[in-house]
Amino acid sequence: MSANEKILITGASGYLGNGLCEYFTKAGFQVIGISNSNAGLFPTLKADLSKPGSAKELLSEVKKVHGNIDHIINNAARQDVALLKDETPEQISQFFQVNVSAIAEIYAEVAKTNYGVKSVINISSIEAVSPRPGHAVYGATKAALEALTKSAAVEIAPIRSNFLRLGLIGREGIESAWPQGVSAWQSAAPLKAMGKIDDVAKAIEYLLHANWVTGSGITLDGGISVTANW
Repeated sequence: MSANEKILITGASGYLGNGLCEYFTKAGFQVIGISNSNAGLFPTLKADLSKPGSAKELLSEVKKVHGNIDHIINNAARQDVALLKDETPEQISQFFQVNVSAIAEIYAEVAKTNYGVKSVINISSIEAVSPRPGHAVYGATKAALEALTKSAAVEIAPIRSNFLRLGLIGREGIESAWPQGVSAWQSAAPLKAMGKIDDVAKAIEYLLHANWVTGSGITLDGGISVTANW
């Protein structure tokens, strides 16, 4: 089913984005990675989603170079850690531009221009519903993204619109870089484990061709969201 299908993945230079690019390339998709840098291992097109209007330019350029797109995975996000008292108007604006507004721009373009898109999948976070100190603005953007995903499902059908709500994804060195967080996660999560790129990729792969699923979210968090937090 993936033969000749084109999948656009934003945030392709990050750990998860790069891993998704590799996974779907191996699965036989034509992958178009998008990043604001060339730091990843996977070849990418450069786009700065922090600038209003950049999404329209990006999709126009992609169509010009690659033709129509079958699927879009919106993975790019800012995730800076700061308490609300330390946030600035500029930082807050940038959070919402990258994490929500750029994706709304993508939806707007897809709704009015024929790019051949069949589905859009957005990467959300359990922090959309489970606040954590220092992540207030990030969590707010992800809550807004989930609402946008559902609204888009109504407006742009038959194009499908869904999201994944992710918990902590493990990576090499995370235990030494954030020992307290990893220990707390493994103690609280019923499955006692962090997620892997393959876990995320397989859920996306299901949603790509789940023809009767739209406006929905899949939570991947090892069960932590169903545990008591008091």
